[in-house]
Amino acid sequence: MARDRIADPLLHQNSPEPYLMLTEKQVRNIKPLRYSQEVTDGRGLYLLVAANGGRYWRYDYRFEDRRKTLALGIYPDVPLDRARVRHQEARSLLARGIDPSVKKRELRTL
Repeated sequence: MARDRIADPLLHQNSPEPYLMLTEKQVRNIKPLRYSQEVTDGRGLYLLVAANGGRYWRYDYRFEDRRKTLALGIYPDVPLDRARVRHQEARSLLARGIDPSVKKRELRTL
């Protein structure tokens, strides 16, 4: 039964409650607080809003039983739709057994 909930794209990993994906308007209207906050879009993708006002797309994932974070870009240079595309590309690499952060590092050195 728990497997059905995880497989459903509208349900968050450990919650029976459906999550709502962000909209471009919501992302644009997020105001920084005195501390950093993470605003989730689901499946590990979130917008890190720093106290100084910076907004950074991040993807949390596990590879070989280690928790890792992949930087996907800075908002508004990378809008929501492009961040989701990069997130999906990283997820497909994981599905093939490739660490997205290693792949990103290899592409940078070419």
